[in-house]
Parts: sequence; C-alpha cells; structure tokens
Amino acid sequence: MALREAAKYDGKWVIETNDDTISLEDAACGYKGLLVIERCFLSLKHTQIRMTPMYHWATRRIETHVKVCVLALLIERITELKCGKPWHQIRRALEKLQITEFFNLNHRVLMRNELAADTRNILNLLKITPPNQIVRLKEQA
Repeated sequence: MALREAAKYDGKWVIETNDDTISLEDAACGYKGLLVIERCFLSLKHTQIRMTPMYHWATRRIETHVKVCVLALLIERITELKCGKPWHQIRRALEKLQITEFFNLNHRVLMRNELAADTRNILNLLKITPPNQIVRLKEQA
C-alpha cells in the first residue's frame, strides 16, 4: 500500500526556494541547471584528479564547490564542441585508456594499453598527445 502511494510521486519534483520573486518555471530551470552541474562535478571526481569532500558550512567552501562544478561543466561543454559528440560517448571512449602495473622482484612497470580507434580519435580532436606506451619503469630497491 505504501509503495503504491509513493509511486504516485515518481518523476515529480518538490522545489523549495526562499525567493518569491521568481516564477516556478525559473526555479525549476535553476534546479535542472544545478543537476547538470552536479553531474559534471561527479564525472570530474571519477577521473584521476584527486579531490577531497567539500563541506558546505563555510562561505568560501560553497563558493569553491560552485567554481569547481562550473569548471567541470565548462570542460565538458568545450570537449563536446571540439569533438562534435555528446559527453557520454566521449567519456566512454576515454575510459578505455588504461594503465596497468606489472612488477617482479627487480622491476615495476606502468604500461598503457593499446588505444582503441575512438579513443585515439577523441585525443586527436582535443589535441592531446597520448601517454607513452611505457609510462614508468622503476627498479625495485
């Protein structure tokens, strides 16, 4: 019974704002834009960029979070425009680029996998030189 009652609200939004000067449509568009920026931020966090959690009680932290989210959106949009493809296709192609660690008692090697055609194409469109086949070779101490 509770599930049936809750199902009536599937796909519905509850929006709360303290600004009574804007229309419902403007508030909804603002929240939709925020969702896009947050999705870009999450996408950026899943890269090799090391980011720590942001705690939002301090004004400077809120401002920093917003700036990083906007930067993530900007990177995504520029990439889409340069490649002429939607972000999900670009991301899928770039996720194929991987580094594998091989090691024995004497050496540790980091090697890049062979580039798929779509990955190479994206890197070329973005004018990014792919990493060398052997990224690092280190003798074990």
